[in-house]
Amino acid sequence: MKASVRIALLILALATLSGGVHPIKHETLPFKGLETTPRHFNGILTLPEENKAPVPVVVIVHGTAGVDSRYAFHRPALLDAGIGTFEVDFKTNVFTSPSDRPPMATFNPWAFGALMALRAHPRVDAKRIAIMGFSLGGHLSVSVASRIVVTRWLAPEQPGFAAHVGFYPACKWLEQNFDVTGSTGAPILILCGEKDAWGDGEACQSFGDWLNEAQPGVVSLTMYPDVHHGFDRQGSWQGYAPYAKNRTGILQWDAEAANDSRDRAVSFLRQAFNL
Repeated sequence: MKASVRIALLILALATLSGGVHPIKHETLPFKGLETTPRHFNGILTLPEENKAPVPVVVIVHGTAGVDSRYAFHRPALLDAGIGTFEVDFKTNVFTSPSDRPPMATFNPWAFGALMALRAHPRVDAKRIAIMGFSLGGHLSVSVASRIVVTRWLAPEQPGFAAHVGFYPACKWLEQNFDVTGSTGAPILILCGEKDAWGDGEACQSFGDWLNEAQPGVVSLTMYPDVHHGFDRQGSWQGYAPYAKNRTGILQWDAEAANDSRDRAVSFLRQAFNL
């Protein structure tokens, strides 16, 4: 599917899902990565229309499966809280599956490219831009809190994101993105399942403890007992996954964890944005 068609369908979905309950203004906002030869993207910016002043915004990043039900699931609660959303698609025309997905660091300049585009937008509060993602997007959302990652892509006078929310971010690989300089100090929220097939049940607690040793309180962690990966994604899936336990990935919707995590993410962002 061409990117232009995909964007049009996403906008149509936004209009349908809003149904007049959440007054919104949405637009397609182009942006580009910060790498030497930049890749170009379009994101969907959705703002609470009743607020005419510059508003805080959260960049939302999908998992390896691409854009799916999770965007629609989280968007209304964020808009109701007065937080705009910027939904990106880093999969279309980039990769098709885990087998050809580029290295995780490839996505860093794209996330910061979205940040810079939003900072230039007149309806966005440039000092209150967060990032939130799921699985691949969760890993990206946490890894761009690293001070060494930020200084790699942004000038010294340009701060990173104001807050970071990572849903089941494969924590066992996160530590390699940080060094003794730690994070930027922006708050980080991690939400994961105890039975996560990629090991978050064991790894996220130790990762959070490790980062909090250097910067007390920078990471908040919520672990859901008896809950699998992708708990806020409609439906279920089980199949081959090279980096999962026994190379078997499990994604399973859990209504209680999904609703609680959505509430926690909104509460966390409201606090980070002083709303």
